[in-house]
Amino acid sequence: MARGMNMLVLMVLLGAAIQSCSAQTTHVVGDSLGWVVPPGGAIAYSTWAANETFVVGDTLVFNFTTGMDDVAKVTKAAYDSCNSTSPISRWTNGPATITLNQSGEHFFISTFDRRCSLGEKLAINVSAASGPAPAPTTTPTPPAASAPVPTTTPTRSPVTYTVGDGVGWNVLVNTTQAYELWAANKTFMVGDILVFNFVNGTQNVAEVTKSAFDSCNITSTISVYAVPPVRITLTTPGEHFYTSTYPNRCSLGQKLAITVSAAPTPTPAPSTTPTPPAASAPAPATASATTPTRSPVTYTVGEGVGWNVLVNTTQAYALWAANKTFMVGDTLVFNFVNGTQNVAEVTKSAYDSCNTTSTISVYTVPPVRIILATPGEHFYTSTYPDRCSLGQKLAINSFSTFYHHHAFSNRLCHPSVHRQLGRLFERHWLVLGDVVCRRCVVVLDYSSLLFPPFTAW
Repeated sequence: MARGMNMLVLMVLLGAAIQSCSAQTTHVVGDSLGWVVPPGGAIAYSTWAANETFVVGDTLVFNFTTGMDDVAKVTKAAYDSCNSTSPISRWTNGPATITLNQSGEHFFISTFDRRCSLGEKLAINVSAASGPAPAPTTTPTPPAASAPVPTTTPTRSPVTYTVGDGVGWNVLVNTTQAYELWAANKTFMVGDILVFNFVNGTQNVAEVTKSAFDSCNITSTISVYAVPPVRITLTTPGEHFYTSTYPNRCSLGQKLAITVSAAPTPTPAPSTTPTPPAASAPAPATASATTPTRSPVTYTVGEGVGWNVLVNTTQAYALWAANKTFMVGDTLVFNFVNGTQNVAEVTKSAYDSCNTTSTISVYTVPPVRIILATPGEHFYTSTYPDRCSLGQKLAINSFSTFYHHHAFSNRLCHPSVHRQLGRLFERHWLVLGDVVCRRCVVVLDYSSLLFPPFTAW
């Protein structure tokens, strides 16, 4: 009886081990980039694949919009020549899920238009499934109880940053400021790690001085790293400069400058109850409290993803614009691959209905730079088939004067709400004054006088 129970337990454990070793991995091709014409060309998917391990039984997920793209499995010769006339298999509904059922090389391309030749292609190498690693045989010893740690001001743990995120370390199409934009909203501290992803033999990472960075003179470097992925731990505070020593890469925008802060020193928390600060008199209002003006700003539409149909969302550009304030003199930059997109300025009715038969202006050569010359609503989309209805559309409001309530005013004057405001305040336009967005006005400075409950709306 005891022997039978032992055999049963052994079989259960063996089954669990087999199940655990057969667990597969799902790889989302391109991660957040999806399956598109990549901004950096074919190197984007090569870089992505170089940092993945593919095993028989794993799954590839290609994210694309049904009807706008597809994925085809092809031979190596067809992959190299971008010949899609005789695919091995083809998937037309996105997202496409493909199980890797045999080891060896696998090649995938898009059969749409010129997408393969523009870089929408993926080559991977699949390994045979491997057995599980043996479990440790010893029971870990519980740690000894330690004395209580004094309460300190919290510090953050080191952060690992993947440079460029999904696009990796590369020369990106139609922009020389990609890495500057990537770094702009990040805080780098001593102890953090930078990871540079690229395909071995096609790039490197060189740390250089500021003068070398500014002039793109890479004849003298501090350090050069050639084997990806390159992991650099930030050990000293101050400015750090990185580029590539490959020809013309620096001048084409493959360069990164960051400022590293020293890690904060923990400060013991006070053991006594702090004395509340004495109340101070409010600062008197003065004429100098008026809101300052600002210099023109250049906005890259969609930032790293550029101007495109994005996977699984039709609100991407509305979200991108939501927290920005656009003013006369600002510039919009639309980045896309030449021949795959365009930018059309249209009327509001054309924007709402996605009717692009009549346009105000059409721009076809990237990067498209549009200076906002007039205040009010501006509407942009693409005239390529179905792009507008799939979410490739942008509506903004540009202001002629900068107000300290501008962030709320921009949301207030967004096309989706300013018609409601028009109905609410139509009797008071002359009182409030027409300042921005055609009928919409800066009501915040005066609303408390005319409409006390305004802040609760």
